[in-house]
Amino acid sequence: MFRRFLKTVIDYAICGYLILILTVMPFFNRNGYRYIGTDKSYFFNTVCIYMGRILIPVTVLYLAALLFSLKKQAWRLFKESITVTDLFAAGYCAALLISWLCSRYRQDCIWGATGWYMGLCPHLFLIFGYFFISKFWKPRKWILGLGLCASFAVFVLGCLNRFGVDPLNMDIGVTGFISTIGNINWYCGYLVSVFFAGAALLWQQDSRSPWKTLLLSLYVLTGFAALISQGSDSGILAFGAVALILFLLSVSDGRRMKMFWLEMTLFGCACIMISLIRRALPQKSAGLPYGSCRFLSEGAAPFIVTIVSFFVLLSVSVLIKKDHYPAKAFGILAKIVMTGLSVSVCAFLVLIVAQTRSPGSIGPLSKYSVFQFDSHWGSSRGATWTAGWNCFREQSLLKKIVGVGPDAMSFYLYRDSSEELLNTVRAAFGSATLTNAHNEWLTLLVNTGVLGLTAFAGMISTALFRLIRSVGRNRTACACGICLFAYAVNNIFSFQQSMSVATVFALLGIGSAFLRTDPGTPAPR
Repeated sequence: MFRRFLKTVIDYAICGYLILILTVMPFFNRNGYRYIGTDKSYFFNTVCIYMGRILIPVTVLYLAALLFSLKKQAWRLFKESITVTDLFAAGYCAALLISWLCSRYRQDCIWGATGWYMGLCPHLFLIFGYFFISKFWKPRKWILGLGLCASFAVFVLGCLNRFGVDPLNMDIGVTGFISTIGNINWYCGYLVSVFFAGAALLWQQDSRSPWKTLLLSLYVLTGFAALISQGSDSGILAFGAVALILFLLSVSDGRRMKMFWLEMTLFGCACIMISLIRRALPQKSAGLPYGSCRFLSEGAAPFIVTIVSFFVLLSVSVLIKKDHYPAKAFGILAKIVMTGLSVSVCAFLVLIVAQTRSPGSIGPLSKYSVFQFDSHWGSSRGATWTAGWNCFREQSLLKKIVGVGPDAMSFYLYRDSSEELLNTVRAAFGSATLTNAHNEWLTLLVNTGVLGLTAFAGMISTALFRLIRSVGRNRTACACGICLFAYAVNNIFSFQQSMSVATVFALLGIGSAFLRTDPGTPAPR
């Protein structure tokens, strides 16, 4: 009886944590856009501290009671409940602690660089949060539903802001900030961390719940509009990667292929919506960014995407009704797509190397800056990636293994790096502080070394495999896996920040908890 009471307290406390992270944190701010990153970090850390005061002592009592009652069975049950992802997560926790202990900036690393606060404690909060959710939480779909409702409101506000409407008076005159999330990179990071859960749920939806299909379609349409208008090309790349995965996973299943083309049709409709608004309200559209946003909402591109997608959707629907779904034909198409994509990526890399080493060597393509890797490449990603890599290169063997410390790249860069590296960074970014390499994986390599990067990559990759593999068996777990995949792709060009990383770790825990309750999976006692 006492053990059951303790477990209920743990479960409800985790529910409170998830509600706060998924539904309150996206809207929390105290001082407008100027300090919104700091405010989000303050909220996350405060929630974790107070939840820890409840969860840690109660969990210790619960585990002690469980150990006392099960005795010899406890070790067996413990081994059965541990996954490969758990082992990598524990390894990442150890890597963070080792990196911190070996760092010259221990005091600074406890919370991390000002404005970002992604140091030792926030990362430990994330890992412990994952373990609590995945091991002790009783899965509830309605909590994920609340998170989708909150993100829907965030997307609507982002779209309104892009067209000069600011119902919350958040100072949209600062064009680099939108909705209640803040900087465009922060907004895009949050968007890809949660939106694709709704997209994956719609993709897996069946015809028995038409109202769910309708609501999810509205959510996906709005999310696509937010994705197109937000301004960060990394979000579009993440969508492309997700679309490829969904297509490949749909080849053998006609229903999923039908829903995939429904989503592609919704994407085209969102492009048309943005295009029509731009034409009807040219003055209100002045804040729309260039790049992929303009390309997807200009000319015939959005209409072609919509017409082709709708035609394939109708064709697949008719063939499914006649029980003639062409799985073999789509399988051949998938092979063609993968071959073409592989060749294109290889060709792109070869052209970049050739143009960078010998400018003008690729003929007419030389005029396109995308093939010239320099400090301006990829919205200055060339400069940030180079700075991050040079930070790693300058380290001793020990520091290459354990890193300079959690969230300590800027401390090393501006205090102890070589004069040549520091001058290069200041030439590229002036008085602005470069806190990270705008590449999560490279930043982790600098901050936590090979040890930390390996553990983090192992945690993410094994979780992706476990969650996405549940397609057709556990919709919610698969949806969480798709979000994790989108986050990982986006952060090749972006960075860890409290809003997106708190969201994606919560979804990682939610997906793992749903997998834990699958038939055949050991259930908690």
